[in-house]
Amino acid sequence: MTLIQKYNFSMILVVAFLLCNMIVKGQNNGKTFTFNQISETDFRKAFNNNVNAIPVQINDSAKIEKALKKIDKIYNQQEIDLANNELCKSPRCLTEFKGYYPNLGTLVFFIQNYHYENAVFLKDDEDILSIPLVGRFNGSYGIMSKTGLWVGLEREDCDNYLQIEICKITKNGAWSIIKFDFKSIDINEEEKHPIFWVNENTIYLATIEYTNAENRVQVKYYEIKFSY
Repeated sequence: MTLIQKYNFSMILVVAFLLCNMIVKGQNNGKTFTFNQISETDFRKAFNNNVNAIPVQINDSAKIEKALKKIDKIYNQQEIDLANNELCKSPRCLTEFKGYYPNLGTLVFFIQNYHYENAVFLKDDEDILSIPLVGRFNGSYGIMSKTGLWVGLEREDCDNYLQIEICKITKNGAWSIIKFDFKSIDINEEEKHPIFWVNENTIYLATIEYTNAENRVQVKYYEIKFSY
């Protein structure tokens, strides 16, 4: 083996070693999920014992106004353009207060996108304007668990498409922990509660799916378990 061949062989070994280490780290990352079909009976029964956190509305208009002023500073160009298309003076017309979670000390606002809502989380504080603003997360059909896990959907410009994001909300902020897409499933809008928390690593979904034969719609229910 020539010196050049030995060098090339050594480089191959080094690259292989680095790739193996990257793969191991990815496996150790621990973000996994399973997606299983369940019966409607199981879906209904589980809802009676759901662990959703219940948001409350608040009448403190001064607090809401402070929060909106905070959000005023971070509208992006797409939101500004959308507001202009809707003949609004500012993107505030796209923004809605969705509720307050007292046990988590968190205010939730939705900012309307073209086809779905983005969620913005603000911590409840006397000096709310000094708190760093948390970024946007999937908001459509969003549900908070009692311990601060948020699940929300993003729906593109067509039906039959579902993107799910799960976030963690704490006193230090919020961050996305896992996302996954389903290209042949859509949320069942006819269901009063189409998504809810079963426990801290499980959500249930009510969905509709389209069959290839005659484009018929099937109502189905799913369990998603995840770890992170």
